[in-house]
Amino acid sequence: MVFLVRHPDTPAGAIQSIEARLERVPEGVVATFIATGDIGGLRLPSRAGSVRADNLWRSTCFELFVSFDGGAYREFNLSPSGAWAAYDFTGYREEMRHAPADVLIRADHDASRLILLADIQADFPPYATVGMTAVVDEADEIIRYWATSFEPGKPDFHAPGVRSLLLGEVDAE
Repeated sequence: MVFLVRHPDTPAGAIQSIEARLERVPEGVVATFIATGDIGGLRLPSRAGSVRADNLWRSTCFELFVSFDGGAYREFNLSPSGAWAAYDFTGYREEMRHAPADVLIRADHDASRLILLADIQADFPPYATVGMTAVVDEADEIIRYWATSFEPGKPDFHAPGVRSLLLGEVDAE
């Protein structure tokens, strides 16, 4: 598990901490996010089921950014609603297109924790740098940004410096 950090320009809010874990499995990865705090202070999207959808980042959403060779990267948006998205980019915000993937999300919450588990079936390079991020839409109408790391300046999850974790190979037994 790693802890995400809130962007320094984002004020404190309902969420006190977000833990994240990424585990490689033979079919892809399993991503886990645990947000702790006043979950009643969040604006959570309505349940949608397992469906591919765009613009999930406009509401509370967890994300995964995975680097490929030559500056290319893939973005996954994982909504507590169950909806998801996967996009490939050839470079920084360049040539966005839908990425091949299948995602199953399980999300649950109580008053103090929101837990999201995403089974992501997609191709991942043998070794990749990744960034785990969260867009947290709160009842006070302020969106808070969390990530494994940030580059200086405004929150930008597409920036290469956000992808600061190493995802190694899987031992497929």
